Amino acid sequence: MARHPYTSEERAQIFARFIVAANQLMEEKGVNAVTIRRVAELAGYKSSTLYHYFSDQDHLIMYASMKYFQEYNRQLAIYITELQDPYLRFRATWEFFCDSAFRHPDAFYRLFFGRYSDDLEEIIRVYYEVFPDEMQDTDPIVREMLQHGSLLQRNMSIMRPLVECGKVPADRAELWNEIIVHCFRVILEEKMLRGDALENAKLIERLQDYIGALIERP
Repeated sequence: MARHPYTSEERAQIFARFIVAANQLMEEKGVNAVTIRRVAELAGYKSSTLYHYFSDQDHLIMYASMKYFQEYNRQLAIYITELQDPYLRFRATWEFFCDSAFRHPDAFYRLFFGRYSDDLEEIIRVYYEVFPDEMQDTDPIVREMLQHGSLLQRNMSIMRPLVECGKVPADRAELWNEIIVHCFRVILEEKMLRGDALENAKLIERLQDYIGALIERP
């Protein structure tokens, strides 16, 4: 007798188990250890079942990488709550973002520049539907950022207050936004290539210097 169709709640639970299993492999053995077969075995399902939820291995890894992204969001929300100055918030947001990204460069590169990066907005929406507890007590600014998948859009959402207070000229905002995101991508790619040979603190300082060269301190 054929098994009855999964309920929506059961499907969400299976979906979550695959994500948790993939992230566990990433934590223990690195992203290269994440394969459809290994994740399915760890989650307790057949590989064929996994393909009902994810297009391929890269699509699965995108969802598994959200765990690191969520850690960044949680830490940032706690820290910037006390920062009312838009300039300090902007700098702190990038500092926290870089700290997380350089500790998990492969994951962050896949999220924002990888094969499925154009789908990140939808992936973020679905992820927080499956793991709603991870959205609790999130700062309003962080919530706004989470509505955007594109790093350019995300950065513009925290740059906009700087335009409103006159720290960033309105006619330069888009250009400066692109420059900052491009600089981050270059540094992230260097971190992926050279790994522990590059100190994260120095890479963070380097990007902050780029930002400071564009946006002067108050």
